[in-house]
Amino acid sequence: MEKQLLSSDVQVLGLSADHSYGIGTSLLCFIPATEIKNYFSAFEELPEEIDAVFSELLNSTNQKRIKKLEQEIADFSYSDQLAPPLSITIAVGHADLPASERKGPLYSLNYCRKNAFLVDGILTYCAIMNLLGYKLQYPHFVTNQELTKADNITMKNIINQPLIVTVVFNDDGNLDQKDILNLCKTFNQRSLQFHSVSLSRIASESLVKDFIHQLAEELKLDKIGGMSTKATRVTKSDPFITTESTMLHMVVAAVAGNKLRMSTKVMGELSDGSLIDQTRLDSIKPAIITFFSAWLSSCQHQLKYNRDGFHYSTQIWQALGLVINHLISNQCSLEELERVGHLLGQLNYSRDAEHWQHCPAMKLDIRGYQYKNATSGGRTFREGLARYFIELVSKMSF
Repeated sequence: MEKQLLSSDVQVLGLSADHSYGIGTSLLCFIPATEIKNYFSAFEELPEEIDAVFSELLNSTNQKRIKKLEQEIADFSYSDQLAPPLSITIAVGHADLPASERKGPLYSLNYCRKNAFLVDGILTYCAIMNLLGYKLQYPHFVTNQELTKADNITMKNIINQPLIVTVVFNDDGNLDQKDILNLCKTFNQRSLQFHSVSLSRIASESLVKDFIHQLAEELKLDKIGGMSTKATRVTKSDPFITTESTMLHMVVAAVAGNKLRMSTKVMGELSDGSLIDQTRLDSIKPAIITFFSAWLSSCQHQLKYNRDGFHYSTQIWQALGLVINHLISNQCSLEELERVGHLLGQLNYSRDAEHWQHCPAMKLDIRGYQYKNATSGGRTFREGLARYFIELVSKMSF
């Protein structure tokens, strides 16, 4: 908790353990997000070596990571989900400690702000500053006029958001520049988080998964066979018409179009590094519901009586997602989306349907009976299918 803020002197009161971990003392404080910039020297008037480190904040990798953190913090600021606490670490070096005082677990510490440096949570700090209406023009943060003039709900929500701040210091005030840099290096080169591909994927998919279960309910999929949450694809003997995996691929294609990056690590990550968020999902929901309600209605007979058609293919559903993305990008109305859904639902999705000969992404199999993927991979196949569907729609009839 902060006690006092002056132009150069800072006083903090926090918790400190009786026993130290290594050399030095750590003080745990809670400080409002809006005031955190007053507790250390950010990036102005830094020693040369420390300045060289922080100037790399401007590189593209760090800027992308800051943007990701901004989105994460913004999402959690108005959600009802459990959120990981925001935390940073400050190291105080060569400080006069005239008023340092311990009262049981509480420790009161005075230090000079210009001798305190950020060593951990550097990108978190930058993300918070951006959300609070500033932008970094290194080495200074300047007011972002566009953000401060807007009715920014996120900014209002995090103004008094407390940060967990750890202040590291030596009672004799002898942390020098080398100590500060070593602390910074140790914090920022750690790779000690538990590695789990499954955990990464589950965490990144959860938002989209919740969304597709809403879609399944609103599309009344249970009345025409339902959606499997276990299978990854539909086979002839399956009673369901689609799977959670297929729906997930369709949704991210509808939202992201060709900017989608699919991987085992992250689902729904775009080529610019941003993730599909709730705002994107909410904005596209009416389009998906409208389009697929029409498509399912027109395709219902095939879904019921032809268990071996392309209408069960994940690639087809994903291509339809790309069609939705294309229509939205071209400012099509919900009425137009409904019309296109009906038209494409009337298409013959049998594997031997003659019209596939006009689709460059398809070719006959070696026996000459059924059509199959004629491209070099999954992405080129679904994009080729989407272009074919769009061309068919532009002709207004089949």
